[in-house]
Amino acid sequence: MNFGRLGLFNKRRINLIIQDHVIRFVEMKNPELLDVKSSGERYIPDGVIQDGTIVDRESLFLILEECVDDWEIKGREVQFLIPDSKLVIRKQHIPSELLEEEIKGYLYMELGSSIHLPFEDPLFDYVLIDKDEADRDILLFAASEQLVAEYTSLLEDVKLKPVVADASSVALYRLLFLKQLVKPEDHTLCLQFDIPAVQLSVFHNHKPLFFNHIKMENDMTGWNFNHSTHDIQLIKWQGELGFVHGLIEDKLVEIERIINYYKFTINQGQQGVTKIVLTGELPELTYIQERLEGKLDVPVIRVDSSDHSLPAQFNVMLGLSLKEVQLC
Repeated sequence: MNFGRLGLFNKRRINLIIQDHVIRFVEMKNPELLDVKSSGERYIPDGVIQDGTIVDRESLFLILEECVDDWEIKGREVQFLIPDSKLVIRKQHIPSELLEEEIKGYLYMELGSSIHLPFEDPLFDYVLIDKDEADRDILLFAASEQLVAEYTSLLEDVKLKPVVADASSVALYRLLFLKQLVKPEDHTLCLQFDIPAVQLSVFHNHKPLFFNHIKMENDMTGWNFNHSTHDIQLIKWQGELGFVHGLIEDKLVEIERIINYYKFTINQGQQGVTKIVLTGELPELTYIQERLEGKLDVPVIRVDSSDHSLPAQFNVMLGLSLKEVQLC
């Protein structure tokens, strides 16, 4: 979406993500310098949230309430991320004669006819991709209004003030842009390998062109999470490492298919992925990088954390904190 100035940096605003298995927050002194003031994470028992849907609201409320107290963030404005599994992102053609201010009205009118979404009450945003003589292409971001309302209500009930909802892939790209890891001519595949899922996104000309969400389909009870409310924890697999590697290999096959689809179907064989950026909380990122480099003739880079104090699982949160910052 827009990587320029979206407003003056609010030093009181915090950044929050609630996933199936973890809550993380970051507070910044100076986002542009990646100067972190405070951070925290709290792992959530299995079954409280499933695939982005809040199943046990009472338990989640109590956990989040403890986090707010322990992290001393009560009353603060919050930027939060919509669960990736509940976000619909697709390319859409719209008439070229539409004025900028008419696009949202057109999208509302076409809902249920030319535009079909898996929910009846969408909240949406869009990014202009390109324009030709007949059509203007946009990338449509849509989420269920009910889902966003559930998370908003939860945050308000624990005395936070939700003000911005965002997509993790766009947040991550802001960090890559700041670190000068991407160029407009790149076709950059961003891979977020987290415990429950892999999030894929492709950017070109600093615009998002493609997204996909792949479940890892593993047993969350096999991971060792230390349920500390203060320290950042190392995540360890308690069983045979070969099992995790098998899961990764399955996902690498799917990723190869997606790379081929992007080149031969989306770009008609003209241009494929030219760079892969790898991040996430999965402990096996080095293994994944080596396997990708062995399979693909594409450079694979990791996001360097030498200029900030947080490990890879916080990269998306750092990107979220850049939403109000002048980057170009």
